[in-house]
Amino acid sequence: MATLELINLSKRYGKKVWGAKDVNLKVNDGEFIVLLGPSGCGKTTTLRMIAGLEEVTEGRILIDNQDVTYLEPRKREVSMVFQSYAVWPHMTVYENIAFPLKLRKLPENEIDETVHEVSQMVKIEEYLSRYPSQLSGGQRQRVALARALAVKPKIFLMDEPLSNLDAKLRVKMRTELKAIHHKTGATTIFVTHDQSEAMSMADRIVVMKDGHIEQVGTPDDVYFNSANVFVAGFIGTPPTNFFEMEVVQKNQKLYLENRYISIPVIEKLNKIIEKYGKSHLIVGIRPENLKITDNKSEAIFTEKILVVEPQGSHQIIAIELGEQIVKIVSPAFPKYNADEVIHVTLDYERIMLFDIDTKKRLEMSL
Repeated sequence: MATLELINLSKRYGKKVWGAKDVNLKVNDGEFIVLLGPSGCGKTTTLRMIAGLEEVTEGRILIDNQDVTYLEPRKREVSMVFQSYAVWPHMTVYENIAFPLKLRKLPENEIDETVHEVSQMVKIEEYLSRYPSQLSGGQRQRVALARALAVKPKIFLMDEPLSNLDAKLRVKMRTELKAIHHKTGATTIFVTHDQSEAMSMADRIVVMKDGHIEQVGTPDDVYFNSANVFVAGFIGTPPTNFFEMEVVQKNQKLYLENRYISIPVIEKLNKIIEKYGKSHLIVGIRPENLKITDNKSEAIFTEKILVVEPQGSHQIIAIELGEQIVKIVSPAFPKYNADEVIHVTLDYERIMLFDIDTKKRLEMSL
């Protein structure tokens, strides 16, 4: 396998539009990296530059410390799996997998051994004699995976390979892809806009927005230590609840307050808020960190339920505070109903504070 390093990697379309700008990233040997972000954030552009399918405007790409920035795609020793499968319809599954090996003029017995090895790994051995038209979407994607694995690339590139599959099959394929990565130890760059996909598969997640990297970290890092409002809002389902709040002192104690909510500041946040120095900030609270309580005195707000969304293992409770919809993830029982009045508190250890102007996480920036 291999290491990968991107140094100030940039792609400009025309004179003003940057598809990716100053992307800096080091990928370790055997690491599974996920590029995550909304449409147009630059993740696929970055992947295609690594593959050699997009011309680099600025910056460098190093594979195993070798500069491959301007090397032809076929000389980079990378394999790419596309969203659209890109399998050849006139070839059988066996021929699809064997084709890149034949281009390398490998011996027939070695080709045959490799085809059976990778087809067994992705569980399509029984379909080797079939044509793509005789396969389901999931099976065709497995063919594309097998073909990419067969050439034993230094780096394995995947551009939203699961997005055309139905929801149930996507979840199954996530597990299988992670298992395949564990078996092969292949250095992998995986592009997706699905944050649950990223969280479940990645060693590290690269969160991108507008062509820039917003944060790089483990799934736990980006979830519990989100670098800014964008990352905290993009990672997690339902998304984080954000509140613009004022720092208020009452009876020699600090509170975070707005028209609807009053949160007493716990000791560990006191110094951060005092050092911050501004009277307004943004508070982020994930839906699972809001708690329904019977004790009105410990509630940060009391309000009527707007709707309840049952999810089987849990229920999502939506509340309207002014023009803002606030969501709470609550256990499946007891059941709640629309128009029921509830008292809401929170897990104070999990509160997130952000600069009102820069939108950066205070704990990380101070």
